[in-house]
Amino acid sequence: MTRISFLLALLLIAGFGLAQKTDGSKLRSVTATEEYIVFDIRPFGDIPYMAFINQVDRQRALARTATQGYDEPCTRKKIVDGYEASEQLPTDQCVHMEPAKVWRGQWISQYEHTVFCPEQAGQKECPVPNERTWLSGAIGGEIGHRYLVSFVGRKTKYPGGYGHFGLYDSEIIVDRMISLEKLSAIEE
Repeated sequence: MTRISFLLALLLIAGFGLAQKTDGSKLRSVTATEEYIVFDIRPFGDIPYMAFINQVDRQRALARTATQGYDEPCTRKKIVDGYEASEQLPTDQCVHMEPAKVWRGQWISQYEHTVFCPEQAGQKECPVPNERTWLSGAIGGEIGHRYLVSFVGRKTKYPGGYGHFGLYDSEIIVDRMISLEKLSAIEE
């Protein structure tokens, strides 16, 4: 398969047959000779392009390079008191999520670290390292403790770099807390 055929196939698979890329204030068509990094391995994790809801964010994800100077997916510019600022969209407005369901398991709450370990048959402890699921929106609890929790929540559909510094494989957003039981303090 020639390089141009490969790139055309890649564009079609990604859903970008008619994609456009911004170049300053003008729009131009993407050509088959342009190269895109489909999965960019970055120091703090990464989210694959197909995880993003918005087409603009998918294009930004495909255009990422190892150097700075590109627009991050799911950031939006706005004017605050006459100054341009960037804001990050919430995870569930940024990437595809699985449908809400009831979750039960252990939640470890620490400073800049919140990990959820779904309950599995016969599991006594939350294994570390584990799949590393960042838990957002948990209500109650104190930093430095381990809890047994039950809640209704939605998990990110695609693995990637979520949570603090993008160090977590997935993220679950708590929509409604059902129960919270303190198990123990975490020893440092």
